[in-house]
Amino acid sequence: MTIAQAELRARGVRPYLQQVAEALADAGVADPAEVEVRRLGDDHLAAAVPLAADQGVPALVWDERYGWRTAISRRHPIGRNTVAAPTGEGIRYLGPGIKPTPAELLDQLADGRKGAKSPRG
Repeated sequence: MTIAQAELRARGVRPYLQQVAEALADAGVADPAEVEVRRLGDDHLAAAVPLAADQGVPALVWDERYGWRTAISRRHPIGRNTVAAPTGEGIRYLGPGIKPTPAELLDQLADGRKGAKSPRG
């Protein structure tokens, strides 16, 4: 039952995530890519969008609990400890809420002064 519920949630969020990925590609900050939604061990969904090398951060990660954030690793952008919200050097939570518009996300990504060091609660 849990797997089926996660798949339904993933189907519901995929169009939004793909819209964001396409907006990032159109803006030249990411290469066009199909977004893969992953169900993580503590039963929440996450996805990553690798960014172009000149962006200063390797990827953006979306987590259904916290919204968008920057990643510090291209190889493992989502991270290994997914129970707690990642914080630390190089991580910024972007946009208002869980599903900001692509324009809001691009604005905050472009301006390194915007965003928060921890998820907004």
